[in-house]
Amino acid sequence: MSKSSTSAATSLSTPLLVGACIAWGIVTLLFFLLFSSPGEDGTQPNWFLAGINLLEMGAFFLAALLCFRNWRSSQIVSGRSVWFWIGLGLLLYAIGIVLFFIWGTVWGLDPAVSLGDFFFILSYVFLAVGMFKAVLPRRLNLDISQWLIIVGIGLAGILLAIFVNLGAAEAAIEPGAEPLLSSTYLSQADPGVVPADPAPDAEQPPEPVIAPEVVDEVTAPGWVMTLDQQLEPLSDVVGVLYLIGDIVLLVIAGTLLVAFWGGRYSQSWKLIAIAALCLYVADMFFAYAVNTDTYVEGHLWEVFWTFSAIFFGLGAVVEHSVSVNSRRSSRRRRG
Repeated sequence: MSKSSTSAATSLSTPLLVGACIAWGIVTLLFFLLFSSPGEDGTQPNWFLAGINLLEMGAFFLAALLCFRNWRSSQIVSGRSVWFWIGLGLLLYAIGIVLFFIWGTVWGLDPAVSLGDFFFILSYVFLAVGMFKAVLPRRLNLDISQWLIIVGIGLAGILLAIFVNLGAAEAAIEPGAEPLLSSTYLSQADPGVVPADPAPDAEQPPEPVIAPEVVDEVTAPGWVMTLDQQLEPLSDVVGVLYLIGDIVLLVIAGTLLVAFWGGRYSQSWKLIAIAALCLYVADMFFAYAVNTDTYVEGHLWEVFWTFSAIFFGLGAVVEHSVSVNSRRSSRRRRG
């Protein structure tokens, strides 16, 4: 009775969990489409930023719980340790989102490197370990065309990452550098411009403008400001680590798509590969926006981060369902 009740509960929970993941993705997409228009000052309201961060946090926490459910189950075909590492990576990513939200939205800080970046980087490591553990134990009998597909995916990812991180940055600097420098230099150095405005009038306007900015910056604790200053020299290293992590995840995703394209247990790993691809796409959009100085939190492409978590969760649900059903059918055959 206990085994039959457990299997019945599993069969009932699978469509509910799949529906919850899909509904989460639809709600997130609608939230972006309906409320992502910036205000008059070009920035998003705090309630919108809080909403998208909560949706993203919830998606990653839910996906982590679903992966840990697979880890605790003795019936998982692909191996319990695989889902432990993937779940741990998703949990660390969710913690990084929490820290990013506190730093940016709550405290109004925009440091080059924050504490959340280290949780994001660790999440890439654990996700890669879990996905590697799913691929390496299996003997991949791939033909030359399949290996060429994997190599092509890796080269395309590397070239795109190089363009986003180097080409976009140079393109942003070259056209905008001269007019900004020339106008600033002339306004400060031209002796004919300075006397045009009386000295008292020039000193009065900055006072009411600077005061509110100082008040906003003081909201962050002192140790946070000190930590941001200490981590700032690591910005280049952190950028390289993000680049390596994105490329590794993309190559693993391509390997999963090719290696698990057919077969009974391929559906879950196709979803995991799509999840890694969504994470890569969102990171590339983010890197391009940062390098071109056009990033404003709340762009529509940020929905790919939430989609990544949703596909990880769907992959965990499908893997659990297929594993339980396969063990149940094997016991029936033996009987």
